[in-house]
Amino acid sequence: MMTNFKTWKKLNESTYAFYKHDEKMGEMTIEMTVFERKAIFQIKEEQYILKHTGFWKSNIEIEDASGNIVLKTYNEKWYVNAAVIEFDDKKLKLIVRNNPMAEYAIVDGDKEILAYGLDTDDGKATTRIQTSIHNKSYLLDFFLWYLFVPIAHENMGDNFTFTMLLMTQ
Repeated sequence: MMTNFKTWKKLNESTYAFYKHDEKMGEMTIEMTVFERKAIFQIKEEQYILKHTGFWKSNIEIEDASGNIVLKTYNEKWYVNAAVIEFDDKKLKLIVRNNPMAEYAIVDGDKEILAYGLDTDDGKATTRIQTSIHNKSYLLDFFLWYLFVPIAHENMGDNFTFTMLLMTQ
């Protein structure tokens, strides 16, 4: 087990910095208005914009700086806790589960490639990041953190503590 391999740090009310080991990989700013919630990701030299789309705004699209859609999600069915992620010419699956606490996971077939979930450490809530050696893109980390940050705030406030697990599958 590696500790603090990947971490997120809150910079201000709406901006978070992502670190791998102690190297800053990028920042995410969440912008919320009355009519819209979106995020801007700066990953190294690349910029991306995440926005909600569709009639009910239940789908998500991430565009690169040129306006190309590089990731999009949509629900396969309305009554399940899963969504399809189209990314990097693949169809992945986003699964929301309680395992035994809240967790968001991205799977490719039967391989889990990234998961952000709640855990406990000495009686305090922490965020557990599990990543596979098959996860080559930080964009997936930014996407999952965007989805997971409200749960982290609700359970931990501004004091994020992380545990990193590297999966070998």
